[in-house]
Amino acid sequence: MWEALLDLIYPPRCIFCTEIIPFQEERGICKRCRNTLPFIEGKVCQKCGKPIQDSDHRTTCFDCIKNSHVYDRGWAVFAYEGMVKDAIYRFKYGGHKEYGKYLGKLMAEKIKYQISEEGFDLIIPIPIHKRRKKERGYNQAEELAKSISSELGIPMDPFILARVKETSPQSGLSIVQRQNNIKKAFKIDDTINLHQMKILLIDDIYTTGTTINYCADLLKERGAKKVFFLSLSIGRDM
Repeated sequence: MWEALLDLIYPPRCIFCTEIIPFQEERGICKRCRNTLPFIEGKVCQKCGKPIQDSDHRTTCFDCIKNSHVYDRGWAVFAYEGMVKDAIYRFKYGGHKEYGKYLGKLMAEKIKYQISEEGFDLIIPIPIHKRRKKERGYNQAEELAKSISSELGIPMDPFILARVKETSPQSGLSIVQRQNNIKKAFKIDDTINLHQMKILLIDDIYTTGTTINYCADLLKERGAKKVFFLSLSIGRDM
């Protein structure tokens, strides 16, 4: 009763187009957007999951050809553009914590096949600095990870990795600048033992993989057998 009343006062809106969702439709994403979402399909980089032109004979994107990565493999749901880019902005900076539940479900659908292939032991969200989390009220990657964990039945731990240094935004920086920017930005729980575990890192945006790489390195130093990542979005092959 209260939920129906709230819907009348604050009608639910689609997280992508922001239009009001009809009462009879499922919450989160409207029917029109569900049918038109720009999922990554076709040929992708076999290392990071970036979309590659179908006509291209490469199996790896230019970024992964030029730069080595510590992580074992990654996947993404969308290219970081258009309505997806706008939705992520609202999710991170607009106070829409509830987006994590619906976006996480989409990510869980993306990774279902890989679960049977790899058998992930633990899900870990990429952390943000405590000051930023206090300002925002939540860590967007953690909200995604909660939803994915719930959907797939894989445990999630947001405390293994911590961001101990505030860094400048990675966007707009060169590879070298990104690497210098991220140095000593994270630490790992000294008491944790990840021996032979297969870890799935969760983030909202993947660009060059500098952050994922740094975290993967820390996890492997603690004994992780393999480290994968799943990102809500990713840049295109350049």
